[in-house]
Amino acid sequence: MDKEPKSLAPSLSRGLDVIEILAKNSEELSFTEILQGLKIPASSLWRVLQILRDRDYVHFDERRRTYRVGFQFLYMGNILMNGFGYRSLAREYLKRLAEESGETTELDVRIRDQLVLIDQVEGDDAVRLYSYPGSVIPYFHATAPGKVYLAHMEKEKLRRVAKKLGLPRLTIHTIYDLEQLEKEIDDVKLRGYAYDFEELREGVCRISAPIYDRENKVLGCFTIACPSFRLDKNGARKDDLGLLVKKIAFEFSKEHGRL
Repeated sequence: MDKEPKSLAPSLSRGLDVIEILAKNSEELSFTEILQGLKIPASSLWRVLQILRDRDYVHFDERRRTYRVGFQFLYMGNILMNGFGYRSLAREYLKRLAEESGETTELDVRIRDQLVLIDQVEGDDAVRLYSYPGSVIPYFHATAPGKVYLAHMEKEKLRRVAKKLGLPRLTIHTIYDLEQLEKEIDDVKLRGYAYDFEELREGVCRISAPIYDRENKVLGCFTIACPSFRLDKNGARKDDLGLLVKKIAFEFSKEHGRL
């Protein structure tokens, strides 16, 4: 009896097995690693992966020759998030943050090894930036929301992530030395919010603070994004905005999480 459900739709069962093994692993997997984990015929696995890739449920990294869950799950996750009210609830806080700062505000979430901008609100003084909802940021070390996520990792995991993804120097301001990045992450933990000063893109700065879900896990980040000419690295405004985004992120987490 236990085997009957599988026999009714073996291809579907194998497809779900592939999705689950990719979702449960924090790192991308090679074809061989998936094959060893599932113990199904290689020809069957190949066909299943091709179908999942064609439908965007699985993404294949041509350079690394590895697989991860695809962006179709982001679309579905947005539907689910809207169903639970997180995104609509977060938008009210983003509006407040935009009103009080005058800048562009964002909701950023981690999807596997990338950051995705989920929602965005422009303040009265906002300058149109290069990002928009759906934008993907593959570098955690060079952007404020990425540093927030890194601050919630154990140091050993942080080092593994840095080794795996690398620390490319994207601008002259990017922190690309691991020791310096670890010091920066320690500062993020102490402050409760993170900065990036033109580290991802010249002319753009961000300040981010974490928001937490009901399990007290990082749900995402509230972020203020602004042009660099309005945020002096040594000026007081960066701390004013940092405390503001931290305050509003805390209010969201207290109301809708378990803080």
